[in-house]
Amino acid sequence: MSAKSSAGRKNRAALLICAAAALAIAVLMCLPLVRFTTSVYTKRSANTFVGDEKYEAALAEAQAAKAEFEADGSEVTIEESVTERVNSKGETTSMVAFEVRQTVKRSGWDFLAAGFAPATVMRVLVLAVALSLVLALLGLRGTMDTLHRDLSGAAVNLRAAACVCGAAAILMAPVFSMVSTYTFSRQVGLIIGGNAVSGADALLERMDAFLYGGTAGERITDLLGGLSEQVTPVLLLMLLALCVLLGGLIVIWRGGLAKTLSRAGLYLFVIVVSVLILYPFYVMLITAFRSNAETTDMYFLHMLPTRWIWSNLKDIVDRGVLRFLLNSIMLSTGATVIAMLCGIPAAYAMARMNFKGKKIFLGFVIMSQMFSPVVLLVGISQLMNTLHLNDTIIGLMLINAAFNQAFAIWLLRGTFVSISPEMEQAACIDGCSTVGALVNILLPMAAPGIVTTLIFVFINSWNEYTISTVLISTPTNKPITVGITQFSSFNMIEWQYLFAAALLATIPVVILFMCIEKHLAAGLTSGGVKG
Repeated sequence: MSAKSSAGRKNRAALLICAAAALAIAVLMCLPLVRFTTSVYTKRSANTFVGDEKYEAALAEAQAAKAEFEADGSEVTIEESVTERVNSKGETTSMVAFEVRQTVKRSGWDFLAAGFAPATVMRVLVLAVALSLVLALLGLRGTMDTLHRDLSGAAVNLRAAACVCGAAAILMAPVFSMVSTYTFSRQVGLIIGGNAVSGADALLERMDAFLYGGTAGERITDLLGGLSEQVTPVLLLMLLALCVLLGGLIVIWRGGLAKTLSRAGLYLFVIVVSVLILYPFYVMLITAFRSNAETTDMYFLHMLPTRWIWSNLKDIVDRGVLRFLLNSIMLSTGATVIAMLCGIPAAYAMARMNFKGKKIFLGFVIMSQMFSPVVLLVGISQLMNTLHLNDTIIGLMLINAAFNQAFAIWLLRGTFVSISPEMEQAACIDGCSTVGALVNILLPMAAPGIVTTLIFVFINSWNEYTISTVLISTPTNKPITVGITQFSSFNMIEWQYLFAAALLATIPVVILFMCIEKHLAAGLTSGGVKG
């Protein structure tokens, strides 16, 4: 069988699969996509026991209400609950409650005619499916038997565009579920709770027309108060059909699935990991500009603030956050400079010189990392009192530099070892001293490793909390890690101020990364290559 004949058969089979998937999607659109259940009538009867006259009367009223709502053809059920209690006299009392619940099912085609956000998503899904088929047909016109690697630019672009539309249709399925939940649960909850929502009256009118055929009228808020929505398994079947459609489109475009799916899986994995990593920063960003009322919304009724409160930044500045930031910058910069000034000569000696006690010194450096600052707090506090450095930024600089010294020495030593000693020897032959060779030759070559050490020491000093909490008592001397605790107390946490301060605290570190990120990757591996 020739390659062209094989390509033609593959394209026809893929096109048939796409058509079958599109037909399946059309059929699934006719099935119930979302199930809405609401409480339309409740009857409670106190001092009532199952089977007595009051129970029968209450049940009859509930059944009459059920028959009334069944008249429009909807599914209606009665849920019964019995609550028994023993009063202070030792008598058993009972309350019977009957709840009439109405269930309304809506298909995908029903959503297309509605006028709110889920309907828009469904329209985009249908349009993307139809457009993908049209583009695939245009891309196959006159090239049905042509190998995909021999296609011209127009045909390739049309087939690629068809795949993009198919991928967009797949994306719309989970988006529809999220938007549906947001609209019918969260946004409706805000309206029922009396919160100001733009276009609330129009939304309620559309809800009435969509769910109850416009018969609810003024009772719409009561009905929506007990509304619950559930996406049916039909959406999963539709998602499966969309995936089959995309698979057929990929075969038409690329001639196969394996390579394209493997790359798509890699991209999807990267996107998911990136979203998981960046989500806390997103929460920090939007919470920093929320109102105090919205910060307590742990269900994210609004993914973005309804009103951006820029005054949160002014409020935290008035409460001394800029002073805390300045203290942290001075602390981290000073500790980094001290650690580097001491660490570079020590690392050079460990890498280039042989002297008695070298191994013992290296072992001591390693052992120093075994002691947690918490264990040494009492001794550190007494030492700072003796040196009159307690409650000072300089004292914190020295302590942070000391605790980061071992890390700096080891990382810099690996960097110096990776540089060939012949470079220094050549400089010494040309008349350079040992110090001159270190400054003029070795340090420029070790720049990536020095930058890496610098940023790690800076970040460790910036994030230090425990020692600062113990040694610093004056509010004006507190670093940012300690200063932002003023927004958290035993009975209240001011989330908007806490996150706004945290947002400002990340800015210096981000700027530092942006300035030296080009050296970071090289520095992380510089100590792993032996010269």
